[in-house]
Amino acid sequence: MDPFDNVNPSGAGMHYLEPQQEEAAQAHFEHQLRASQPILAASASPGPGSSRTVTDGNKRAQAIPENERCAAAPFVRARAQLAATLTCANIAELRREIELAAQRSAQWSRAIRSSGYRVDSSRVYDDVVASSYLELERFQNHASHCKPHALDRQSAMAHLRSMAALRYDEAPWNIWGGQRLDLGRAAAEHMRGDTSSSPFVSLSEEASQLLLSPDDDNQFGAKVIAETANELHTYTVPRVATWTAEEIVSILEDGTENDEPDLAWVSDTPTEEREVLFLGGNLDDYRVASAPNPYRKSGGRG
Repeated sequence: MDPFDNVNPSGAGMHYLEPQQEEAAQAHFEHQLRASQPILAASASPGPGSSRTVTDGNKRAQAIPENERCAAAPFVRARAQLAATLTCANIAELRREIELAAQRSAQWSRAIRSSGYRVDSSRVYDDVVASSYLELERFQNHASHCKPHALDRQSAMAHLRSMAALRYDEAPWNIWGGQRLDLGRAAAEHMRGDTSSSPFVSLSEEASQLLLSPDDDNQFGAKVIAETANELHTYTVPRVATWTAEEIVSILEDGTENDEPDLAWVSDTPTEEREVLFLGGNLDDYRVASAPNPYRKSGGRG
């Protein structure tokens, strides 16, 4: 048995989207996102004898005083943050979104004949990654061992959209509160090692710290995993798709007395491990590096 896959059933109910539903919802969402971009039709500077087509949008842009115009950098940064928080973009997709937004803002400078709209795309990327993403590590025996046991075909973005729909549509009846508590309970059970019905995947902020875990007598414990796994993988994941112990505790504090054992367990999780849970079946989309496990003891399990 893979120590990452220690199993026991969880009673939490989860909402599932069929792959076809998720693909259709994603296509519709991306269409709406593109449609919301304030596109200004602009051409290059006219040559001799040619005429420039000026749209109403161009005219309005030219009429705005220089000191009141929206700078390009905030626009590009906002687009990048939306990509991280609404579409759960991986870092390659984030780079593409930033470049597209920078190209769009460059059209504005041509439309108003200004050169003050240049954007430092690299700086925007670095800032958004630092604020909206986490770099996490995971010991695995194989590259494919990064799927949850439940809802493994549901992406991080599908989970976020499902939770947002509950908040928007069902908030008057507090159904989202119940779903949030169910997810918190599932997350707590996952941290206790009961993962067979969990939609989460475990990672660590600093994998080497698992070697300091006090649960070395547990065959499925963090230290054993760190010393026996074949590989160490690095993932850069959107913060909105991660669940920390502190966040899980804050959710369980709104539960019932039946949640007190889980609450106590998660509250007492060894700080050395710095476990973080990823909610979604597409963790492999966020892999940025992989290598043989440098902490593996010789003679470890293959």
